Amino acid sequence: MNFKNKIFKAAGKIPLIKSHEWPFGRIEVVLAYNFKKRKPQEYIYLKSKYKDMLELVGRESNSEENRYFYNNFHYLQLVTENDRVDIFAHASEHRLGGYYSLENLADDLKKMSLHRVGVIKFQACYIGRGNWLERARDVFISKGIDFAYMAGPTDRVVWNNPFIKYVQGDRRQAYKVVKGNIDKKFPGTRYTL
Repeated sequence: MNFKNKIFKAAGKIPLIKSHEWPFGRIEVVLAYNFKKRKPQEYIYLKSKYKDMLELVGRESNSEENRYFYNNFHYLQLVTENDRVDIFAHASEHRLGGYYSLENLADDLKKMSLHRVGVIKFQACYIGRGNWLERARDVFISKGIDFAYMAGPTDRVVWNNPFIKYVQGDRRQAYKVVKGNIDKKFPGTRYTL
């Protein structure tokens, strides 16, 4: 492992201020972008920070893909309406991961046994701009994934490793939040619509 990769791995072990706190339940981490191949240093950082992650993309063959899904189909089975699922990807205001359609994302999460969750939080730049989250809400609900809230950043996410992560722009509107089909509030958070 080269020196730069060692730095990213070490940075992942230093906690970001309040970035991974969720007092209501668990946070499950999902990668919906091939960080391993396209952004290896970011992958090293994420793998170091979040020991247990579900990687929806990145296999080299269909058989490898099928084997991964077979071995991990239960990954999100224990998620409840008190938990949060954080989905990491690179994005624009129109598309997640450059090629991942909403339908495919919902299908893959459903294959991994996601049925009911408190919050689906996209950790993906600009995905909260426009109407992408509203479209995602409709697709997820139609595919049988129930949730209380869905959120995504409205601007670029800046990681000043190892100390803090923030969204550029107006801090009061850093994340767009849309209501799902579960009636639940998370006091002290942005999820109280």
